[in-house]
Amino acid sequence: MKNTKTALSRNAMIATLLAGTVAPVLLVPQESHAGAIADTLAAGTKDRVITRKVTLEELGIGTPVALGSTGAERDIYIPVPAGVELIDPTLNFEGRYLRADGGQTTYTLSADDRVLLARSPTDDGGAADTSIGIDGAARDNGFVHLKVNWSSATGQYYCDDARPIGNMLEIEPDTYLEYGYAASAVKDISTAWSALPTEVTLLVSGSRLDKNSYDAAWRLGTALQRDGKTVRTIALPKVGDRIDTAALTVPPSLAGVPAFKSLAGGGEVQIASEAEIGALMLLDAPQFSADIAVADGAMAEQLKAALDAVSAEIVAADGAASAAVATIRQDFNALGQPVGSQTVGLRTLSGRPVIAVAPDAANAAVGLFDTLWRQSAVSGDLTLAAAAMPPGAGDAIALGALGKAPSQLDVVARGDWSTQFDLGTAAPGKVPSHLELNVSAAPGATATRPVASVSINGYLLGAKQLKADGTPEQISVAIPAYTLLPRNVINVEFQRQPASDHCREVPQAYPVAVLPDSRVVFKDAPAADGFTTLVAKLAGDSEVAVPAAWLDDALETLPTVMGVADAAGIAPARAEFAVVDTVTAPVPDKPFLFFDIAPEKGADRVSVTGDKITIDSARGERLFDAAGLSDVSVAEAVLDQSQPGLYYRTVGAGADLGKPFSFGRGDVAIIGESGVLTALNASGSTVYAASGAPLDESNGSTLRLITSPKFWLEQAPWALTTLIIGGFIVLVLLAGIARRRNRDKRD
Repeated sequence: MKNTKTALSRNAMIATLLAGTVAPVLLVPQESHAGAIADTLAAGTKDRVITRKVTLEELGIGTPVALGSTGAERDIYIPVPAGVELIDPTLNFEGRYLRADGGQTTYTLSADDRVLLARSPTDDGGAADTSIGIDGAARDNGFVHLKVNWSSATGQYYCDDARPIGNMLEIEPDTYLEYGYAASAVKDISTAWSALPTEVTLLVSGSRLDKNSYDAAWRLGTALQRDGKTVRTIALPKVGDRIDTAALTVPPSLAGVPAFKSLAGGGEVQIASEAEIGALMLLDAPQFSADIAVADGAMAEQLKAALDAVSAEIVAADGAASAAVATIRQDFNALGQPVGSQTVGLRTLSGRPVIAVAPDAANAAVGLFDTLWRQSAVSGDLTLAAAAMPPGAGDAIALGALGKAPSQLDVVARGDWSTQFDLGTAAPGKVPSHLELNVSAAPGATATRPVASVSINGYLLGAKQLKADGTPEQISVAIPAYTLLPRNVINVEFQRQPASDHCREVPQAYPVAVLPDSRVVFKDAPAADGFTTLVAKLAGDSEVAVPAAWLDDALETLPTVMGVADAAGIAPARAEFAVVDTVTAPVPDKPFLFFDIAPEKGADRVSVTGDKITIDSARGERLFDAAGLSDVSVAEAVLDQSQPGLYYRTVGAGADLGKPFSFGRGDVAIIGESGVLTALNASGSTVYAASGAPLDESNGSTLRLITSPKFWLEQAPWALTTLIIGGFIVLVLLAGIARRRNRDKRD
């Protein structure tokens, strides 16, 4: 607590020194600033406090979480920097309760097993909002464990009424944890990675990049999105750019320095010099708020030039500020110093920690940031030549090698265990075949056996009633191709029937466990016949190619490459990257992802000309023909070549891929801002909605298919044959019944 108060006091002092109204200061002669500039810069070199706000919605909880019945609980893990003390962490809980069934209702909030509050509301309903401070101690595991418990007793005894449906507590997605931490506490790459916010800012040197820097940027961005982050790509500002300075506060002592003076008026200004770029850096402008940087030579040169220019102006105004300027350059803006080849390092920019990745280290960095090697990066500088997942041994991989280790749970009524794995984890040419899950459960207080249910990506694949005698039991479930995504979540749900012995006992928890020998079994990948099976192919060795023009507009095109590569299952560490100057390219000798580059053969079912899209079936029938479209994209699975691939075309500016999406089923898709708008199997006859459900199996479209001329032309011969055979069988059966009746009459 002492460290927290010291840090807050230090930040308050810095804010006091840096704050002020600019206009009156401009009337003071410049000579009066001598010495004051040095003091301001010295105060600015003190430790910076970085603040974060993490909402449940950012963690993927987009709808209210309802806790009901007689009792329920919810565990929520909120990420925080691992091993770093938190400054003034505050939980802002937002929710509401209903109490239509009356009785005694209670809810509690706890953080890391320490109870924060308990409430027993007596009204019929109301808000459950509260703001409460939590312990700022460092969490070595990188999470604050929030637990919400709800209890409702509507009878005199525990089991009088087990289902009060009108009593519940809802946790709103707006619930958030707000905290700060000292920038100096982030001392290594591993900690810096754990401190990344949900929306990560990726910094590149400019909107025009060379091949190596562009390659590094899309790999890092795809890996971040695969890890559940949202990526925002920004470039260093340059002379001539127009920026908004409304959020900047220029300290009075610096208002006489030319570079700062031009930024002090507020509003939109055009950057006129390198010194102004350096001033923006020292003022912690949003243009320099980065979390990860592709640290190429151009970035180091631009930052050095900006710091040189602003340093010269500052020293000219106050010679005593030279020492503070040197500290700012070396300690607060170390990203301005060149990063060595194959280096992943921890640098600073505007006093904030930044993970700097040399372009030739990006491929290995993607592997480093995987869960296997991440904890090993306990250094501020790594020369990284390789960091890859071990190849699959044989045809199976233990669940413990994929991420979360198997573990034990204590279950009263329900408990969940989950882990995840990427398709790229498999050996080349392999896809998941089935899951062999080994579990054990202790006996409970009732003869009703517990049930273990297994699902992947929300699809229930199997369930089993357990013997519950404490011995290992195996649940083997097949993994259909349609369930697979680039990153897959395995969930095991254990359910018990609580017992209370005629209301004399309170139900108790009994342990269940997922055992370490549980594993995912792989098989040879089948031939690609659509997006689903193509994703499995692209998760191995692949080639990603973009037009050369895309490198000249990196800020616009990089989000597209990242989003589509993520959705297509591309493994960033196993993909080759190519820049193509022509409108067509030969099909490579491995599965491919082409952006606005046509394969020399194949991909003839979709045509894009200006704002017009036409889609034909494999038999040449025109399925879609529309003009006037813009800001959408079309993806086509190319399946009739020596190697399968994905051909992605933009219409106008292309789809703005602001959210993660998946291709789902089909082999042709039209994509918009919200993801897949329409998907169809152009090589067959099934059309899919954006949800992936076949349209000919819902909304009466089966009837429309049967009544169409096409059905009678193509399917009628088979239908007539079936009707004739069926009619003959019915006649034989009727004749047999008639003969039996006549025989009975004669008898």
